[in-house]
Amino acid sequence: MNQEIRDFIERSDYYRGSVRELAGMLPPEDEALDRLIGETVAASDQNAFAFIVMAALHAGRPVQARHLARGIILMPEKITLGTFACHVQGDITGPLTDALTNLNLPSTEFISTALFLAATWHQEHGGGKLPGPLVSAARKAARNKSNSEYDRSLIHLVALMSADAGLIAISLETCGVKPDDPTMKVRVDASKATAEQMLKIWRRPPFELLPEAPRKLLATGNTMRRAVARIGRNEPCPCGSGKKYKHCCIGKDQERLHHSTSIAGVTEAELRANPERYLTAADLNHYPAHEVARFDPLKIAPELQDGYLANLCRARLFEAAVTGFEKFGYRDKLKEAWEAITIRVAQARHKDLVERMLKLLPEGHKHRLGAVEFFLADTDPATLMTSLKEGALTMLSNDGDDLRGFSTTLMKSPLCGLGILVARGAISVLPQAAASEVLEELLRTRDQMGLPPDDPISDVLDMRFLKEHPDEGKDAAALREAQERLNAKVEEVQRYKQSVAQLQKEVARREQLAATAAPAAPAAATVVADEQALKELRDKVETLKSALKERHHERNTLRRELQQAHTDLETLRQTAAPVEAEAPDREEELLLPQDAPEVHPVRVIEFPKGFQQMLAEFPRQVARAAMVMIGRLAAGEPAAFVGALRLKATPNVMRQRIGSDYRLLFRLHPDRLEVIDLINRKDLDRRIKTLV
Repeated sequence: MNQEIRDFIERSDYYRGSVRELAGMLPPEDEALDRLIGETVAASDQNAFAFIVMAALHAGRPVQARHLARGIILMPEKITLGTFACHVQGDITGPLTDALTNLNLPSTEFISTALFLAATWHQEHGGGKLPGPLVSAARKAARNKSNSEYDRSLIHLVALMSADAGLIAISLETCGVKPDDPTMKVRVDASKATAEQMLKIWRRPPFELLPEAPRKLLATGNTMRRAVARIGRNEPCPCGSGKKYKHCCIGKDQERLHHSTSIAGVTEAELRANPERYLTAADLNHYPAHEVARFDPLKIAPELQDGYLANLCRARLFEAAVTGFEKFGYRDKLKEAWEAITIRVAQARHKDLVERMLKLLPEGHKHRLGAVEFFLADTDPATLMTSLKEGALTMLSNDGDDLRGFSTTLMKSPLCGLGILVARGAISVLPQAAASEVLEELLRTRDQMGLPPDDPISDVLDMRFLKEHPDEGKDAAALREAQERLNAKVEEVQRYKQSVAQLQKEVARREQLAATAAPAAPAAATVVADEQALKELRDKVETLKSALKERHHERNTLRRELQQAHTDLETLRQTAAPVEAEAPDREEELLLPQDAPEVHPVRVIEFPKGFQQMLAEFPRQVARAAMVMIGRLAAGEPAAFVGALRLKATPNVMRQRIGSDYRLLFRLHPDRLEVIDLINRKDLDRRIKTLV
């Protein structure tokens, strides 16, 4: 960008007059103009991008659609996005799909707008069936619980354009309606009205978006900080001229005041010229990624480097993140950031960026990142088989977190189909919260692969929910209600599955009979009747399949509600526990004060005779919690000994709480943990007397 255009943009307000003037300063050659727009996109310069694109469109100059793929994050809101997309040259479906796939767009409105614009352009230009990546992006967007009514309307129109049964089912679920709902037509008509209204706005001449006069705001931040100190009109001018302020610099300072920011003494131009100087950790948590991408990594304070990289990684601006890391250099404090970026880059299939990240490792450092190993080995069958074998052996001997990560990594790799199969196994053994997370990733992977949106493993997880949380007490009413709804929906899904299977068998049987019928077939009227009956059966199968997909999504929603109810119940109990512990209680009189913290060795567990039968007499959740606590104590986990108190009568025996109503008694030996008993808290006094 030449200095004349840069200086003009820096000092100008964004309104019709300045854009009209800038239009006359643009390069006369279209190729030079295209390079100029590309430079603003590469530099993440939002101000210059808006100025130059608007000036070009006003002058009737060509702006290529390919700039939307990265330029979308430089647009302030959906009106600008729609307007630019409707007036650029070329196919916008590809660039917008790339943006939806490769970037973390700033809002759900950006996502739904981009989806609708891409699908509409594709249909209006005779593209036929919507591209698979666009449908996958729409499925992912439709599942977002944060969608507004505007978002749901546009996404549902995209679903109808796609004719994708899975996307339509997800869209209906999020809209809270059924295909046969009498209000469905009203909703579709309302969605079309919203879309038509937005298209009218977007297709207006771009120049009409601009204000006719410059803004009159004094500040751009949330809180105004004066760019000029407050000086009385009759005071001496601080420039040292000896004149009164009103006769000297007041005019210049008033102009500067109109460009104030949230930082005292700093104008917009000064802040844009050196933003790193005023950067804080809080800024990196909420600054738009396109602004962070403009920062010079070499000017960022060491304590802010992690936040800088995290901001870029969240937005999927991987090129900027890798470049920043290269300038920082690898060090142990950035190890987690290096791993996070390398994994995300590998999952996004950027081999050149992965290789750049690996080169940053000091000599002698070896990475053990499954996502990266699978990515690097996917073109070498022998290496890939070794990685899979080693990964599987590690998962069989390690804990659930590794199993969850292994299945998720596979689902985000080229081996996503294998990942789904591994995830099915993980879901059956992982804790419910982790299993639910893996299932959500599994469903997203099916969306990306264009598979039907539900998976048979959902039945397994549902049955686990129903079996593992039977009746958890009087405070579990919401949980029981959610369980009952899920149970009813599971049974309904099973009935639909059976009906579909029976009808499919009947259709196959009739088709086989028709194909093997003798040449001397029955009369024509009978043949027509048979064909009509077969057609009706096929139609019924399709209707039942559609209804089954709808019930699947209803069940997924109920499963999430059940998981949330269980989480809320656990939170309630954990927050209530301290209050109960502080209440006056005879139990406290039987215990010694808490021991000083110490490092405990790993001990072998020694159970009393008949302990397994005794456990069977307790509620399942109590038995499970007791076994978990015993394992933690034996492992020497420091947190497990918090609240473990010695008995006054027998100090070599310790007591630990299991929930609010049960107590575990045990002894600690140098090399073993001796489990004594698991009792109801009301029996503690009596049990102590037997130990004395």
